[in-house]
Amino acid sequence: MLLGILAACGTLFSWSFGTLSFLNASRRIDPGLLNRTRLLLAVGATLVLSCITMQVWPWSIFTEAGAQQWLWLGISGIVGLTVGDLFGFTSLRILGARRQSVVGTSAPAAAAVAGFFLLGESLSFSDIIGMTLSIAGVMYAMSAIEERSEVSREGYGTFTTGVLLAIGGAVCQGAGLVLAKVGLQSDGGGVSPFHATFMRMSIGFAATYVLDVIRRAPHRPLREAFKDKKGARAMYAGTLFGPIIGVTCSLIAAEHLDVAVAQTIFSLVPFVVMAITTIVHKEPLHWRSVLGAAIAVIGVVILVV
Repeated sequence: MLLGILAACGTLFSWSFGTLSFLNASRRIDPGLLNRTRLLLAVGATLVLSCITMQVWPWSIFTEAGAQQWLWLGISGIVGLTVGDLFGFTSLRILGARRQSVVGTSAPAAAAVAGFFLLGESLSFSDIIGMTLSIAGVMYAMSAIEERSEVSREGYGTFTTGVLLAIGGAVCQGAGLVLAKVGLQSDGGGVSPFHATFMRMSIGFAATYVLDVIRRAPHRPLREAFKDKKGARAMYAGTLFGPIIGVTCSLIAAEHLDVAVAQTIFSLVPFVVMAITTIVHKEPLHWRSVLGAAIAVIGVVILVV
């Protein structure tokens, strides 16, 4: 229990710093290319860490897990990382870190629903109230005229598109966490966090090419992601805090806590991001956004009580 809480808190701060790093990167690098490149970097890093912690050769990594574990963790990677993070990076580019992180508090509701269908976790009347509050809080926070005006001035896309993509990303990430838990419990369990992260990242990376074909996106060589030096440095930092430290900690938390409890702690990311952007970057903080985020988090707490 304590290990799960510590891992969830580690996820909270890692994702908060990673969000701010990826904001800078997403406004300098195409979101699709950014997603693919940071997944490749994460695959290399988690492969090395897996080999060190498991004391095996690299080629043994592919046979140390069962077929069911590869299947569910792979699907989790596609849903949460390939699709969910593409939505997330695009919405981050449009909305900015503070707004996008507020919309992200809808992820626990998605995790609760997915947990109900995939893990048989209960979904009571109070859970429904909690999910309703979470969604209402997000809608309230995002309904401020000031928020729409600021997004329009920043000029990276329309406010409505950004919010819809952020919601889609949150739903995919919540469902992806549940699918990852299914994978961790398959074939008798026993998959280390670094190994599970490598499995998710490698399948997620390969799936980005398939997704590009489906959405008919123009081919962008990976080297393009490194042309902008500032963007590349932000991508390195975001990769360290997000896919490597953050995702690994989230898997540890998912293994030792109920998925919804872990998501409750993760949902506090907006407040950490708000604090950093207000204190460090001097961004204006609207009381409606704070109140809306608070309502959403209260909904998450009700969801898991």
